[in-house]
Amino acid sequence: MKTITVFQRVALIAVLVLPALVYIIFVYGQNEVFFQTLEYVGERGYDEENEDTLFYEIPAFELVSAKNESLTKEVLDSTIYVVSFFFTTCPSICPAMNFHLNEIESRFKGYPDFKLLSITVDPNRDSTEALASYQKERNYSSEKWMFATGGKEQIYDLAKGLFLNAFEDQTAEGGFLHSTNAIIVDWNGRIRSRKDDSGNIVGSYDVLDITQLNDLESDIKVLIAEYERDKHNLLDD
Repeated sequence: MKTITVFQRVALIAVLVLPALVYIIFVYGQNEVFFQTLEYVGERGYDEENEDTLFYEIPAFELVSAKNESLTKEVLDSTIYVVSFFFTTCPSICPAMNFHLNEIESRFKGYPDFKLLSITVDPNRDSTEALASYQKERNYSSEKWMFATGGKEQIYDLAKGLFLNAFEDQTAEGGFLHSTNAIIVDWNGRIRSRKDDSGNIVGSYDVLDITQLNDLESDIKVLIAEYERDKHNLLDD
């Protein structure tokens, strides 16, 4: 049987250990220069008293989950979550959207501070019981993935505040139109995203587009690294 040389052992260890070391240096370094972060989406203000930038925060909301639990902006503080819209009887885009979002959920299954929030655009039919059945039938995680309902007008107004579309349209398949895009919300209730090749803030990610889906996954990783770095720095202060 062929023996492994010292050089091969060193090379193998480097392959296994180096990525972890690079991650630690970038996440926990106190004076990192090249640490990657995501842009803030939405109009910015300025706090003259504290001389600080005010980043756009998503609107307050009051929804109910498939578990019949209250979901508010405050409940989701200290959580990174991806928001999308759908409805359980959707005959076209929703099954594909949620198939891809399920892949995102599975890739971050082990990270406790990440979740998905999918909000129905048809709350008259999508009760908490209907959402729970939909989730169970498709074996979607009930721990990481929150399916939610609420008042129709509140949901449609919330979609506008998230820079997504959601409204009733009798000419559309199923009677509703909504974005195939999803957004990332950080632990402070702010929408985050990358810039495109032209330097423009992307804002949201079309989960039916494989390239944008991969970008979504990559940017969640970037945001998780930033969150862990900030938590680490707070502990050191």
